[in-house]
Amino acid sequence: MAKIELEGMDELINKVNRIGEKGAVIKKKALSKVGLLVKVSMDRKAPRSAETKKHMADNITVSEIEKEDGLDFVKIGPNKGDNSEFFYSKFTEWGTSKIPAQHWAENSIIENKRKINQTIMEELQRGLEE
Repeated sequence: MAKIELEGMDELINKVNRIGEKGAVIKKKALSKVGLLVKVSMDRKAPRSAETKKHMADNITVSEIEKEDGLDFVKIGPNKGDNSEFFYSKFTEWGTSKIPAQHWAENSIIENKRKINQTIMEELQRGLEE
């Protein structure tokens, strides 16, 4: 899973964190919007078979908000513990001893880094102004 560092938003994030329950709602909106943005990018980049069937690209998920070391985040796309019908998406992302990694999910995040930061900043500011 790729991680994006938010740049130049420490003061804004601190303001949102200090306002309690309203801050949690603001963060949820921002992370949901960013999750959808990255999910759409992953949908386009994910490998698809030529067969007419369900594709992993049509089943990319965005997790609920999680927290680690005081930071809120969402997980988007394949994860190593996936045992769903689309478990093989992790193999196309990270590769195996016989299949080269394609990094389609990680590239979606990296290519959208500026847009992700901008969207989060705009959503946090909008929420504070409401």
